[in-house]
Amino acid sequence: MTSNTSNNRSELRKLMITVLFSAASFILMVFPQIPIIPQASFLELELSIIPLLLLSYFVGLKYGLFGLVLRSLLHLILLNKGIATWIGLTTNIAAVLAFMLVFAWLRKRNIWLAIVVATAVLTIVAVLVNIVFAIPLYARFMNFDINKILGFWQYILLMVVPFNIIQGLVWSAIYYPIERFFTKIFKNRL
Repeated sequence: MTSNTSNNRSELRKLMITVLFSAASFILMVFPQIPIIPQASFLELELSIIPLLLLSYFVGLKYGLFGLVLRSLLHLILLNKGIATWIGLTTNIAAVLAFMLVFAWLRKRNIWLAIVVATAVLTIVAVLVNIVFAIPLYARFMNFDINKILGFWQYILLMVVPFNIIQGLVWSAIYYPIERFFTKIFKNRL
């Protein structure tokens, strides 16, 4: 068997794993999500990042990112509810992408550093995306003006910030034991 054939099989195997993990990620998006902050029940914890983090760790970051694209396209095609989906999904992609990139970069060095820094970056990105993108678009296209409903800074500081800190910590708390389980079972066979 030539090395080229072996490389092609390895690449095909990685793509098949990526598709499976992307499908799992999409399925987790479909499950009812959990509101964490009662005053902002639309901020819901969803766990679709877990398969993407596993994919990034075991197969490679580029496959995790490709999984994020596939999961998001499936959501857009199958669960599209118009402008709310476009705004919400874009916000979700930015948050998941920020967490994934930082987590993957730091994970192989130190899990605790990865958790803390990725959660901090997730929170900062979520605040910026809300200020620059989501809040203005929801106000303009959905007639959902957070300034009038809750107050801009009250929403950012008392809802967006704690929600994303909790979300990053929950993602990490769920991910890490699963990673350890997969590591024991597969031992570099993924």
